Amino acid sequence: DFTNVSVGTEIILRNLGPDEPFGGGEPPGDFDSADPETTGQVMQLRVVAASGVDTSTPPNELVLPAITPLPVETNTRQVSLNEEDSQTVRVSEVDGNIVLDCENGEPFGPRHALLGTVSGGNGVPLQRDDPITENPAPGATEVWEMYNFTDDAHPIHIHEVEFDVVERESIETGETRGPESWETGRKDTVVAYPGEITRVKATYDRPGRFVWHCHIVEHEDHEMMRPYFIGPMS
Repeated sequence: DFTNVSVGTEIILRNLGPDEPFGGGEPPGDFDSADPETTGQVMQLRVVAASGVDTSTPPNELVLPAITPLPVETNTRQVSLNEEDSQTVRVSEVDGNIVLDCENGEPFGPRHALLGTVSGGNGVPLQRDDPITENPAPGATEVWEMYNFTDDAHPIHIHEVEFDVVERESIETGETRGPESWETGRKDTVVAYPGEITRVKATYDRPGRFVWHCHIVEHEDHEMMRPYFIGPMS
């Protein structure tokens, strides 16, 4: 709302995230912000004179519809966020130089991010075309526990449902914390932080085949996407 902002004012929207994969935290203590001269710049707003009467309702006077609480969950699922080292791009050090050594070398290059399930407290990575492992009954209310075994935070989007963010739990210590202040109400995407279990609750009320995935474009394009099915699959 720029009603009381002087005409001619220029406002720059900046990216305070890092120039590297985001793993949680805040700058400057946890990471350095993006370069303010390049990647740190998102948008510039220039305030001009009003072209008409503002008839909009001030945000503090808006009356939003009440949110109906979700039913008690009837099932809890454990799913996982995983990373795998390259099985083909490997290198070794020879006479102080790094050389390609696909047979005996150490993994090199970007790691492969995958979704999957959990077994014995460990992630079970799955490809997109592996058999479906999440199959809620029509109308079922479920809690999905997302175990993030990677080093990065991932924005996880579940198609076709809106969910409540229940809580987050440290995989290492078991310490829990509630949703962030901006996570009240229904969501369709949640940030799953590294080393944590992110719990979300939803009612799966529309039968059919859908997907859930990481919303980082490079990740969803490289297999960090899994199908799920609501209702009988036969």
